[in-house]
Amino acid sequence: MKASVELRERRETRLRQQMKDTPMRPLPLFQLTGWNHFVDEEVKPPVLAAGSPPTADRKKDEAALAYHRHLRMVPTDAITHMQNMVVEAIHLNSGRRDGLMDHVIDGPAGTGKTCLLRAIGRAAQKEIEAVTRGRQPNQIPVVHITTPADPESRTNWIWEIASYLGLSPEPRNITEVLEMRRHPDLTLPVNYILETTQTRLILIDDINRASPAQLAGVLPYLDYLRDKLGITLVFCGTGASHLIHQARILTQDAARISEEDRARLQHAGRPARAASPSPTALLPVTWLHPLPLDNQDQATFRKVLAGFEADLRLHHLEEHALSKHAVELHRRTGGYFKALAHTVSTAALIAIRTGSENITLKEIDAATAQLG
Repeated sequence: MKASVELRERRETRLRQQMKDTPMRPLPLFQLTGWNHFVDEEVKPPVLAAGSPPTADRKKDEAALAYHRHLRMVPTDAITHMQNMVVEAIHLNSGRRDGLMDHVIDGPAGTGKTCLLRAIGRAAQKEIEAVTRGRQPNQIPVVHITTPADPESRTNWIWEIASYLGLSPEPRNITEVLEMRRHPDLTLPVNYILETTQTRLILIDDINRASPAQLAGVLPYLDYLRDKLGITLVFCGTGASHLIHQARILTQDAARISEEDRARLQHAGRPARAASPSPTALLPVTWLHPLPLDNQDQATFRKVLAGFEADLRLHHLEEHALSKHAVELHRRTGGYFKALAHTVSTAALIAIRTGSENITLKEIDAATAQLG
């Protein structure tokens, strides 16, 4: 165990330096140190004196530029609902010995699923740490992993968790990196750490990279973590609900069992039971779709734009700068949250660098040109 602690401390030192050199990189979020940094991160908006003109070095103000590169995810009703639901599920599951259920975030690419997944994890960890009166050194409440590059083997999935926990050994040199070697089975140490550190939530992103057959190979292990340790699982990815459903069928061979049961009942002279929903059919799913702007819903998209406007820190930003171009922004981004956030962020950076300090169609044109 001492070797594992030393390994984790060495990795944390390297990651701290990496985050200092390249802040806000996504990779460290799949490591415990990086995840805790994300949970603690407070992106404070630059303070602009009322009516003051931009300073001479404003165009190179790294703090202002960094802030607008990292605009927060503006909450919508779906996001708020999902956050509350999962946090509540964690609280409920902590007092249950059975009845835990998985949760799924599904929807087209670019609708903000990963942002929501991480927002859920951060909210859950903050809730847990509030109960325990701060972060405890012997607790890892949330584990955030991505689907392995090769999801065929169960060992590779466990390796992803082990990597997050700091258990998987780092290569000593480039030669080891280039060597084709199989991952060792770290099931026992992973189980031990998850149990002793009271892990409550596992976030699994990019589940769409796995096939139903590949998922079927790892679901029994994830079920074990849920049923034995009371860990809530959240799967995220385009088509995630269908993938999980198909994997469950492959895992349990539900169709074959149902057919054999029906034949057995008929043979016994009893009527066949009426079909009832399977557990996977009742799986809680949060669907994220492109933000609408049509006759049925004129409010949602404009509400998100208003949220971005409130977060922007530009000297000459006009009132309703984004909202007045709502139709055009929706046409150019399709209502996809990822494209919209990129457009607003890029337009703000352009406004700072050009000195306009405002977002008009000129800045929007330049920003959307980068979307290709």
